[in-house]
Amino acid sequence: MKYSEAVDYLDSRIVLGVKPSLDRISALAGLMDSPQDAYDAIQVTGTNGKTSVSWMVAAILQGCGFRAGLFTSPHLETVRERISVNGKLISANQFTQTLAEIMPLIKKAEAEVGEPLTYFEVVTAVAYRYFQREGIDVAVLEAGMGGRWDATNVVASKVAVVTNIGIDHVEELGRTRPKIAGEKVGIINEGAVLITAESSGNILRLISRRCKEVGAEMKLFGRDFRLGYSVPYRVPGEPPSQFISVRGLDGKEFKDIKLPMIGKHQAVNAACAVAASQAYTDALERTDTEAFRRALESSSIPGRLEILSEQPLVAVDGAHNVDGAERLASTLLEEFDYEKLVIVVSILADKDARGILRILGAVASDVIVTENRNPRSISAKHLGAFCRMEGIEHRVEPDFPSAMRLAYNIAGREGLICVAGSLYTVSEARIYFKHQRASREMRQDR
Repeated sequence: MKYSEAVDYLDSRIVLGVKPSLDRISALAGLMDSPQDAYDAIQVTGTNGKTSVSWMVAAILQGCGFRAGLFTSPHLETVRERISVNGKLISANQFTQTLAEIMPLIKKAEAEVGEPLTYFEVVTAVAYRYFQREGIDVAVLEAGMGGRWDATNVVASKVAVVTNIGIDHVEELGRTRPKIAGEKVGIINEGAVLITAESSGNILRLISRRCKEVGAEMKLFGRDFRLGYSVPYRVPGEPPSQFISVRGLDGKEFKDIKLPMIGKHQAVNAACAVAASQAYTDALERTDTEAFRRALESSSIPGRLEILSEQPLVAVDGAHNVDGAERLASTLLEEFDYEKLVIVVSILADKDARGILRILGAVASDVIVTENRNPRSISAKHLGAFCRMEGIEHRVEPDFPSAMRLAYNIAGREGLICVAGSLYTVSEARIYFKHQRASREMRQDR
């Protein structure tokens, strides 16, 4: 089987969508002799910040000498981005070989349970097998959605992270924060350590109740670990960053960390990553504060206020729900200097598009509504209608490259262009700039 055929095999399962159940992945894992039991696991869920925390935890554990696997979703350009070991993506050959190896077992599992495995379940199974083959010490597993019935939840994790609880994926998880929290706390296992930065008293009581039920130890941001300070750092010619200090578990200090990410929310994510990593490394007496610092200083998370270009400055962010849009809007106001802020936005159909547009439109000089290639992308015409309902000045350009060219014309050299609304929109921007760079290089080679 070729890699392109492996991708086609997976893509044929996209139409299956999300089907809440652990029956299919449990059946397949059993037929695979439970590769996920061959290593320790740290699970990460939450409405926002879970990818950032997962990346940082994996980097810290690698820095402390562990062979660390990382599983995240969704990907931006290639499905291989979802699976890595010590910072190195699974190769196309390794991905293809691993999938080909388990395909007969997938067919057998589907016959057992009477329904097909989803795209996400198959990719998760590939990760379990690959991590086993690579001999990792610990896997950092980001839940795809929720937690209780997520395909990553067939591990016995020693540490669980619930970053925060907001409104998202309401059709699958519920329309209220308590219902969503009830799904996400399903990753908290017996005897585990739970790390959270949730601040709502009602939700914290729900999380605490789950911890008591399973004998887990709850560690809360602001009580058991906290930020000492978070100071933006700007030097011309250098990527924007911030200096932070974290007071970790049991009062351990992690000082003077130059975090190459911006926004208070990323500082909080870093604090959660420190606490989660420390919960794992302390138990093994392998906490190295200098290794923690070095790992955080070298971390970069694609698609999370990622700078793609300068003059004008172009930033991309995967904010795709109201809470994420609020964090993005405050960061754009507080952390950047610009003459005009042009927001290019495309949103998927299952999101609160009006809420997202209302928040981003309030801080933007200009809003350009467009589309991404995902079949669930809301049409630019409909986004434009939402803008009119909210009284937002906007322009409609369905074609993404044309929307970017329009944004450049509006922003000028001293403006800021921010692409947001979905990680699929971020993917469009990254592909657009890759093509732009390739075009420039071709012209220079002539």
